Amino acid sequence: MDYLLAIDQGTHASRALLFDVCGRQIASHLVPVTLTRPQANRAEQDPSEIIASVQDAVAQTVLSLTPAERGNIRACGLTTQRSTVLAWRTNGTPLSAAISWQDTRGASLVDSLHAHGAEIRKRSGLPLSAHYGASKLCWLHQRLVGEGRLRLGPLASFLLTHLTAIGHVIDHSNAQRMQLLDVDHLDWSHPLADCFGIPLDGLPACRPVMSDYGVLTDYGIPVTAVCGDQNAAWHGSGGDTHDCALINLGSGAFVLAAQASGDDVPALLRSLSASDARGAEWLFEGTVNGAGSALQWLAEQEGIDDLATRLPDWLEQVTEPPLFMNTVGGLGSPWWRRPGPPVFRPDNSCRGCAERAVAVVESIVFLLQYNLDCMSRHTAIGRLRVSGGLSRLDGLCQKLANLSKLPVERCEDTEASARGVAWLAAGRPADWLASKDLPRFTPRPDRPLQNRYQQFVDLLRQYSAEFDDN
Repeated sequence: MDYLLAIDQGTHASRALLFDVCGRQIASHLVPVTLTRPQANRAEQDPSEIIASVQDAVAQTVLSLTPAERGNIRACGLTTQRSTVLAWRTNGTPLSAAISWQDTRGASLVDSLHAHGAEIRKRSGLPLSAHYGASKLCWLHQRLVGEGRLRLGPLASFLLTHLTAIGHVIDHSNAQRMQLLDVDHLDWSHPLADCFGIPLDGLPACRPVMSDYGVLTDYGIPVTAVCGDQNAAWHGSGGDTHDCALINLGSGAFVLAAQASGDDVPALLRSLSASDARGAEWLFEGTVNGAGSALQWLAEQEGIDDLATRLPDWLEQVTEPPLFMNTVGGLGSPWWRRPGPPVFRPDNSCRGCAERAVAVVESIVFLLQYNLDCMSRHTAIGRLRVSGGLSRLDGLCQKLANLSKLPVERCEDTEASARGVAWLAAGRPADWLASKDLPRFTPRPDRPLQNRYQQFVDLLRQYSAEFDDN
């Protein structure tokens, strides 16, 4: 029996998983990692803790096989959180914290580049945002300019330095989230680097997602695919993506749908699905910054220790929640703005925790729906597939089905990113097991929900405009 190893380094944990060549999960191991927030707009992780967690997860997973079976791991794929960056010496010693994708310390630089926003969007496929890597890499470069020769780049490049002997390289999907990749030429852009004040000689060499990334040190396992986590999740069910939009619901939420060649929508992201020596495939991508993080915000504001266990009942019981202006983390697509703080409308003085919690859940659904409305003008969407931690909420899935008027399939496999990068590492086999008989939520008439959605969109536009005027 041959096996495939997937390494999935996420915001809160590092995982290593083994799959057989048909896509069945054989073994896994998880090691938690820490995220700290030293300031309101900063989110950091310890690179040494991350690499140690990955190495531990890999070791424990490989050791779950017999000595004879370990020689049958034929390939490895690596998937990581996107837009997380750091600096390190050529010998691999970190020179900075890993600055999380959630970190927006580069916002002032992004604001100063507003006049160049259209050009940056055209070259990179991404609107100006401090969530992407470029402004954070500039911040690092300015503070480390006296350190001599150093390396700058995405987290995946740092991990490859420690896990293999391949050198300073990065895949196209993670490179694109730096906002420095020319999407037409799939290489670093001199004009973009000049805009952000970043030297190109410190960045890793770009390679296709499916390429030779060397072998895992101590194991001799070839690394044949490297991919950003959301891009990898698109491939989690093998090739079963026809007429489907994938929604991943974690701390943030992402909506992915196939993009026809040459069809660009400036309000949405252009995201690289996969690439090899023959070329690249692209996706429309929408992003909601405040998903799980918005519920975490509520739990902290209200002092609710058991929000996750109470939400299912609240979603069944509450029928008339207020509206929540969900600006947690800023507004993602298609607004791309940083308006005022999150608020409930109308005044929430007479509302209880249950009503406010349901309002937050509905705001996530509303923001997702607005992105789906944008996408459906350019690509056919006949069903939705949801994954991630929040997809476990039946009430959220049913509201999404009711509002979108599309069936919602819930992927029971919580390891979509790992499964997707394993499929890519295996060369995209046709006999990969697609998920069958997924839990399905059929749309139901829900006029009050439709009405709240329209009110939400109108109020959110007003709220954003009011804050901009101030």
